[in-house]
Amino acid sequence: MAQEFAWGDGERVMFLGDGNTEDPQGYAQLVPAMVTARYAERKIEYLTRGVGGNRIGDLLGRLGRDVLDNTPNPTWIIISIGLNDVESERIGTPIGRFRDYYRELLLRLKDTKATLVCCTTTVDGEELTNERNLALQKYNDAIREIAFAEGAQVVDVNAVFLEAIRQAQARDPNFRFTLDGVHLNSYGHYLLAFALLASLHFAV
Repeated sequence: MAQEFAWGDGERVMFLGDGNTEDPQGYAQLVPAMVTARYAERKIEYLTRGVGGNRIGDLLGRLGRDVLDNTPNPTWIIISIGLNDVESERIGTPIGRFRDYYRELLLRLKDTKATLVCCTTTVDGEELTNERNLALQKYNDAIREIAFAEGAQVVDVNAVFLEAIRQAQARDPNFRFTLDGVHLNSYGHYLLAFALLASLHFAV
């Protein structure tokens, strides 16, 4: 028997992340539209708290203002952060510090009593074996490990994107899910929205 979609009537869902979350035409807008179209009888409130360029330290720095102090407590928090933290050709967040910050983020968000959903990152370039994507693996490993340890749900967005890119490029080497290797195009945002909703037992 299929499981019921996780978000019921009266839920308050917050999307917390970086530029892909902030995008006014991105997944954080697509998900509410798709849910409303399918479950129109449910009144669900959506809050978007994405800031372009944010790393985990930036997100922690604004956590009080954007989540804990001035917002009615959400019942679900979708966390998508880490893509800007990867260390390679640009300055990032060392993996040890990232792990400490990510754990602190979840511990602080637990005070909201919301169900936490941790998304691994998308990709850093669509050449899957490039230096940045290889470096990104340890950040995604940290997200999975810490989320599991703290009782949060995990959506393995990175695995979804890696497989989708492999399949798409086998058919058309020029097909892309991003505008510039990092910021998602419409295909990428839909893929992220579908990955998230599938984990919540969204019924088509």
